[in-house]
Amino acid sequence: MANHRPSPSKIELCQLTHLYLSDKASFLAVKEIDLRVAEGEFVCLVGPSGCGKTTLLSLIAGLERPSAGSIKIDGTTITGTSPRVGYMLQQDYLFGWRTIEQNVMLGLEIQGIRTKESEEYTLHLLEEMELADFRHSYPAQLSGGMRQRVALVRTLACKPEILLLDEPFSALDHQTKLKLEDLVVSTLRRQQKTAILVTHDLTEAVAMADRIFILAKNPGRIHKEFVVPEELRLALPFEARNHESFSALFHQVWKEMEAINHVHE
Repeated sequence: MANHRPSPSKIELCQLTHLYLSDKASFLAVKEIDLRVAEGEFVCLVGPSGCGKTTLLSLIAGLERPSAGSIKIDGTTITGTSPRVGYMLQQDYLFGWRTIEQNVMLGLEIQGIRTKESEEYTLHLLEEMELADFRHSYPAQLSGGMRQRVALVRTLACKPEILLLDEPFSALDHQTKLKLEDLVVSTLRRQQKTAILVTHDLTEAVAMADRIFILAKNPGRIHKEFVVPEELRLALPFEARNHESFSALFHQVWKEMEAINHVHE
């Protein structure tokens, strides 16, 4: 990955605030969030349920407009969705009636960029993810881990510069999850993507991130930032989990999370 926090920022959140309104009530989801993510950096957001992690991803993706503050990508304020931002969710949302090849081409079709060149690139991604032999299969014939790899290919096929990951591994068994963590990190490093991962799994955050932000809730705000040591950042997640520095950082993050949870009990 790129060196820690080079300048300029790829993503910049400035005093970002978002209020949800209904007929009966209002809810301040996040308040005055300042956050910068460098190009090629992998950032993890952790925190208790209801602290606004997914709200932040929705705002960065342009799916919602912030109530106050701004979001900039490469210095330009975003006002809606952009092909420069890819969003991968916990559910794979594959269409059961389309083959794997047809599913991964979907984004290209929607964005009107399906060409011979983009098709070849997408099929190359399928090979990288060891899915080429399943291109004519249907989603129901694949395991959960394979389906998530298909969803990742579909997202990367459109060549987004930024990848937003909302707990994409949480429904997988432990062994599949560990393998997919390595695959995702190595792929994003090779393609020099900028990524933000939302997760409830603190070990996943420590293993995958360059920096970790803990959010507190009511309203959602940044409680603490951790810079992951270089020896962990340079390793792939599986290797990082076995590194002597891993446990110390995990316990620091755990301690801060416990402090937040205790406040809200």
